[in-house]
Amino acid sequence: MKTAWLVPVALLFAIAPAAYAKVGVDYDKTADFTNRKTYAWKAGSEAPNPMTEEKIRANVDMRLRQKGLVKTDGPADLIVLTHALQTSDARVDASSFYYGGYHSWDGWYAWGPASTVQIRDVATGSLIVDILDGGTEKLIWRGVASKTFSTMPMPEKIANKVESVVKSMFAKFPPPPPKPK
Repeated sequence: MKTAWLVPVALLFAIAPAAYAKVGVDYDKTADFTNRKTYAWKAGSEAPNPMTEEKIRANVDMRLRQKGLVKTDGPADLIVLTHALQTSDARVDASSFYYGGYHSWDGWYAWGPASTVQIRDVATGSLIVDILDGGTEKLIWRGVASKTFSTMPMPEKIANKVESVVKSMFAKFPPPPPKPK
């Protein structure tokens, strides 16, 4: 009975990775973020749902403010763009197996194969956050997240996922200053 708690914990660790989005960050190793104090938004590829776009922008704004940056409508040290995409693919799952059989005087008899084919739509959501240098508009930082959903997610789940991936993207922002040569 002492190990009865192991089964739920093991199950939790088995399904937990499927709940998280893949998040990656890359940046220009020569870009110096130490003197960047302001940022401005520029139009990117907005999310298909305007409410989702608002959630994305609000979360990015919050993370940048936490890092000490100030949003401006005029010239800025950094320019922020987001690209939100949703794709849908058909997935085909097929399986075939035998139920078994028996051997009689007349030979081998099988109950026959059983095959199943299931076609399902799988939606994949992707979020890209680009940060450009304010003077040159050169890309100097990019965060990318993607998540596959087997069904269309509920709005509150989307809000939680946006918050989670943006938080993960900006966990180590700004990058360290370039190393002196």
